Amino acid sequence: MRRIFVAAAGALVASGLGVLAQQGDPVRQRQDLMKNNQEQVRLLTGMVRGQVPFNAANAQAAFGRIEQNARQIPALFPPGTHQGKTEALPVIWERKADFDAHAAKLEQDAKAAQAGITDQASLQAAVQRVGQNCGGCHQTFRKKET
Repeated sequence: MRRIFVAAAGALVASGLGVLAQQGDPVRQRQDLMKNNQEQVRLLTGMVRGQVPFNAANAQAAFGRIEQNARQIPALFPPGTHQGKTEALPVIWERKADFDAHAAKLEQDAKAAQAGITDQASLQAAVQRVGQNCGGCHQTFRKKET
């Protein structure tokens, strides 16, 4: 029993140190957040396409995570974090209010999606609406992939 406790405590400390190491790096934090959003969208589109069985609770949880992530986006783009290994364009800081409004819209649409999912058709509509938010923001504020 004691070994389990020591191992669990060690794992908690190790994971906490990883989080602390990232706390001072908003570029890394936002990249991780965007990867998490991508994972959520991948699950949702899998359900829409029939590659993953439709499950309303799982879809609602995925949209819940996107909502939480969207709420964090504005704070992860502080001034001076446009340099280095990032796909964020300088226009984010030139038009920060517009950028923050995109994040707020994503948050609102993800929240609304959670309540509106009843079947695969409603899921498809919600995925399209949230996907348009992501695409619209990336179109303006993210470097184009080459």
